[in-house]
Amino acid sequence: MITIKHDGCIFCVGCSSVCPVNAIEAVGTRMEHFPERCIDCGLCVKACPANVIRLYKGVKSAKDLPPDADRTGNAQR
Repeated sequence: MITIKHDGCIFCVGCSSVCPVNAIEAVGTRMEHFPERCIDCGLCVKACPANVIRLYKGVKSAKDLPPDADRTGNAQR
């Protein structure tokens, strides 16, 4: 699972363009993450020039994120 810190996102859509399973999409004026699609590959983290995406391997739900994780960027679906 990833988190996206939206206040630092420059909306370049680089993360979305490299995601092999479309787990990140542009929704309105922000990038949204869909954890049920995510395969924890980390390609989005490497593609992000603003360095606002964090990968938490093996985590499938926001409730399972570590206490210090930024939860502001997760789509709650």
